[in-house]
Amino acid sequence: MKSKVSWSIGGIIAFLLFAIAYMPAVHVIGRIALPSTVAVSGVSGTLFSGKAQMVVVNELPINNVKWELSPLHMLIGNIKLDLKAGNIRDKNDIAFEGPITTGLFSQETINTENFTLYLPVDRVLAQVRLPLPVNAGGRFKVSLNDLTFGPTCQSLDGTGDWLNATVAGTQGPIDFGTYSAKLRCEGDDIGILVSEPNLLSLSMDAVIPTTMKNIRVSGKFKPDNSLPQEVHQAARLFGTPDSSGYIGFQIPRT
Repeated sequence: MKSKVSWSIGGIIAFLLFAIAYMPAVHVIGRIALPSTVAVSGVSGTLFSGKAQMVVVNELPINNVKWELSPLHMLIGNIKLDLKAGNIRDKNDIAFEGPITTGLFSQETINTENFTLYLPVDRVLAQVRLPLPVNAGGRFKVSLNDLTFGPTCQSLDGTGDWLNATVAGTQGPIDFGTYSAKLRCEGDDIGILVSEPNLLSLSMDAVIPTTMKNIRVSGKFKPDNSLPQEVHQAARLFGTPDSSGYIGFQIPRT
């Protein structure tokens, strides 16, 4: 008798999974109340394997978002999505690839491993309020070996790079090279450590709260002699160089 009941329950679960697996994604997403800052268009495929031609988040367009949803993880109360979007070779595209895992009944905490993200610098800076307007180019690359986040930083092992960094100068774009950083959890916050070598001889440690308020930054830099004179002149606005030629800075200032 027990075996019959078990087989019946198993059959019902299998049927439900089969029905969900082949449910058109457009019908599901059309019934989800998305935040006002998120828009999805061109949805095709199924809930377990689908695609959106475009997803817009905070006015940032993401092209060709593809996903694979694992049914086995749903059986243990998790959602695991393998995501891929954009064209990694297109410097103007937002692109990412990797798995995202969260809870089936609560999405407060997310986890990822081996996740890679590319962001065009100009689009990112357009979303950030800066004291002075900055016209910069290149791409941000974020590589996450491990991340557990929600609602604060729980574990983080990764790197961040500013590739082919350029900033507009009076005579045209100035090439600043590439800058690399290590990412970590600093308590509940996110820590970013930039080290030399780079053309600015920049070393910096930043701590960014999840609220994006009360950001703390300290570091020093010394522009390379190969950089234009206007860069050296602008550097003086941050302070007087020390005996080694480095200019220190701190946010907030003490």
